[in-house]
Amino acid sequence: MKNTNATYLVPASVEDALAAAKANGESFAYLAGGTDLMVHRQQENNDAACLIDLSALPGFDKIEMSDSKLLIGAGVTLHGLAASELVCQKFPLLVEAALSIALPVIRKSATIAGNLLVENRCSFFNQSEFWREAIGLCLKCGGDVCIATGGKKACYSVFVSDLVPALICYDAVVHFAGSDGAHSMPLEAMYSGIGLNPLHLPAGSLITQVEVPVKNEVRIWFQKLRPRKSVDFTNLTLALSFESGSGRLKVALSGVDMGPVVFETSEISEAFVKSVSKKCRMVENLFYPRAYRKKMVEVYLRQGLRAVGAELL
Repeated sequence: MKNTNATYLVPASVEDALAAAKANGESFAYLAGGTDLMVHRQQENNDAACLIDLSALPGFDKIEMSDSKLLIGAGVTLHGLAASELVCQKFPLLVEAALSIALPVIRKSATIAGNLLVENRCSFFNQSEFWREAIGLCLKCGGDVCIATGGKKACYSVFVSDLVPALICYDAVVHFAGSDGAHSMPLEAMYSGIGLNPLHLPAGSLITQVEVPVKNEVRIWFQKLRPRKSVDFTNLTLALSFESGSGRLKVALSGVDMGPVVFETSEISEAFVKSVSKKCRMVENLFYPRAYRKKMVEVYLRQGLRAVGAELL
């Protein structure tokens, strides 16, 4: 049932936010832009009894840069990221990724951390409660079967962040705070690839900022597949970076698996191109058919390799 009487808190510090989360056990949700969370509450996919608004946290919406790294506050909006001169000059792939998401009005509210933590999607889950009950509940909402596959062991809901592939290609690091202090990890390490529990973050943890190292000799590329060039979530996002000096290629994808799919190689061959598509565990649970999305992985990868000047061996 929809929770219409949720407690609403606005902590003034990270410590206060963590304390509020701990006090409410598992029945809380952090709220930043709310563009994903509030839709899930309307669809009755989220009924947390406490909403913890993070907008008042110091430095939550700041972008800072030194000679060696860019620091992006977790509460920076997608619009703020794309409009930043610092980001535009040094990290054009992040700008392209941010502008590919949703509509301008949504990007004014949606935050960086929100996109990193966007709920996995599936055409059998992202529906009203009435619709889900009519077709039968899936693993992700309390049922005993994955409707997309008919299996009972794994949920194949899809990871759909567009910023994550771009940030991974820049070797981004995520900083977060928990009950035992501050921590950091490579961004790709934050994801489990498990549909029902897609994050490796400890319970109650709070993302504080994203760190992106500055690299001058990197060529980058980004492409996204979805029915419309606004509103719709991705059916396939592919980003890649190529360091011409070392020959290092990094490829990151979303919309193709339960978590981001990442490859790193200096042996760019036909076998490598084929292996990327094979590793993507797609099923029939997004707008475009599985076979088409599989084919487009290879198409996008070849386009990207040509664009950055990475020749196949």
